[in-house]
Amino acid sequence: MQLGFLSLLPIIVFFVLVFTTKRMIMSLNAGLLLACILLSGTGFLSSYLGFIQESFMGGTAGYLFLLLALFGVLIILLDKTGAALGFANWVSKFANTKKKALILAYIIGIVTFVDDYLHEMSMGTAMRPVTDRFRISRSKLAFLNNFTASTICILVPISTWGAFYAGLYESTGVCAEGAGMSTYIASIPFMFYGIFALLIALLVSIGLFPDLGMVKKQEKLAQETGIVCPKERSNENEDIMAAEETEETEKKNANPIPFLLSLVAIIAATMIWGDVCIGCCAAIVFMIVYSLLSKQLTWNEILDTSTEGVKSMFSVCFVIAVAIAFTAANTAIGMSDYLVGILTPILQSSAALFPAIAFTFLVIHGFFAGGAWTQSMIFMPVIVPIGIAIGANPLLIAAACVSGSAFSSSLYIGADATLLVSASTEVTPKGVIDAELPYAIVACVLSIIAFVIAGFIM
Repeated sequence: MQLGFLSLLPIIVFFVLVFTTKRMIMSLNAGLLLACILLSGTGFLSSYLGFIQESFMGGTAGYLFLLLALFGVLIILLDKTGAALGFANWVSKFANTKKKALILAYIIGIVTFVDDYLHEMSMGTAMRPVTDRFRISRSKLAFLNNFTASTICILVPISTWGAFYAGLYESTGVCAEGAGMSTYIASIPFMFYGIFALLIALLVSIGLFPDLGMVKKQEKLAQETGIVCPKERSNENEDIMAAEETEETEKKNANPIPFLLSLVAIIAATMIWGDVCIGCCAAIVFMIVYSLLSKQLTWNEILDTSTEGVKSMFSVCFVIAVAIAFTAANTAIGMSDYLVGILTPILQSSAALFPAIAFTFLVIHGFFAGGAWTQSMIFMPVIVPIGIAIGANPLLIAAACVSGSAFSSSLYIGADATLLVSASTEVTPKGVIDAELPYAIVACVLSIIAFVIAGFIM
């Protein structure tokens, strides 16, 4: 279906509503309903219900629901058994300043490079009790979490992102069949957005890069009042206060072993089986055994607690389902095709500027329409052949596409990555984007400059 400019109306309505009302579910539903009206006219209600049903039945939503439910169970078990508090108390002996706590958060983000979902849930879960203690705002934690998730994954080839793009490189003509992974590795030095994002996050952690925008505002609030997340930016719609532990309490519960072993179980099982859900199951099994053997919880308490954990993730699951349905509806009304039509003549203007133009387009598309991997599957088959035909460097083209996808993964307000960070840090999706956006803009500007220079040199 081709609607031209009208195909952009649903996404425009969504962004206007989400940034004015701050109501994510309402805004997504309004955009989805408008897309269904454009698609089916008076039959819009059937289309709406059809997209919602397909979203709930689809593999992506189902996997994310399962992952969130499992993490909900794990998080509440860590909390109820005192494992999270024990880890926070123990870590505070070493990460005993605000700067050290932020550096630790950054390190945890780096070591969970295997998968961005693992990164997003593990970093938030592990560091919330620690950063709260030093009155580090949840906005800053959410920024560090989301900003380093996809960016570390694209720079480490032994990740889910590396495996995905190695295959996409081959299918889109970046390289010959069988050379996907070696070509992907060769393109990593040109994934400028990932490089600049990780560098900025490190500089922020060690205090050499200033707090910007919402992070600056929230850090001031946290330091002055102890409110690490105000209710308007909290998923629970209530103020989250900094933890104030007494010295006596710290001595009583400073056992990091249960928490650390659960974290090791997640990472190890994920690396072995290549599935974060299996990793999470391994950690839950360990926590159940620990809870029973240490007599922290009875079997009935474990069951009741687990139910609470699953329920705590329901609202995030629903947002994900509607977001996936909205993306599918936008595709059905021809939004991507319309943008491809606009993009093609622009890309053909200059071989040297081609990678920078491609990256800029994907960043803009990613912010407003999202997609990440889906975005790459739609646009790389168009971008790569055009770039090669006019003489642009294939490695730069591919790196620009991967960089644009990494941006989309964390800066689209309805992206699964953003919603997972929201769940793990308890910051609203809009709050996550508001915190990250100023830093992402800096990384994007630097990346565009780097792609322009590389385009003329290579």
